[in-house]
Formats: sequence, structure tokens, C-alpha cells
Amino acid sequence: MATETVADKTNRLLTDHCVFVRLALPSHVVAVVHGDNGTYSVDLTAGRWSCTCEARRTCSHMTAVMRVTTPKEND
Repeated sequence: MATETVADKTNRLLTDHCVFVRLALPSHVVAVVHGDNGTYSVDLTAGRWSCTCEARRTCSHMTAVMRVTTPKEND
């Protein structure tokens, strides 16, 4: 079985309704994501995203929250 990419997992988390945004302000975001191995807290504070999962880079949990809370630029 092929390893799921961050982009694939992000899409799955969103499609499966696993992302719950508790607070969304321009400078502060608080969310909970129900992942495959647990429930994780995702935060944006002081311009930095963080997640309580063990990933060392931008994870699918953060990416999913970013996708639903970051305004899109007008084309």
C-alpha cells in the first residue's frame, strides 16, 4: 500500500469532517482535528502554527486547519 501524502491526508480529514474550528481570528486560530491516531490541537499564535501531533514539519492537521481558516487572495 502506498504511503498517503500530506495533501491526500489533508483532503481526507476535510472530506471526513474531522476538523473542528473553535476560534478563528486574523491573528489567532484554535482548532481540534480528529486524526487517525488521536485528537490533536492546532493553534495559530503570534504568527506561528503548531500541532500537538508528533510530526516535525507542517502536518496534515495544520494544513487542514489552514485551508479552512486562511482567507484566499482575490484573483
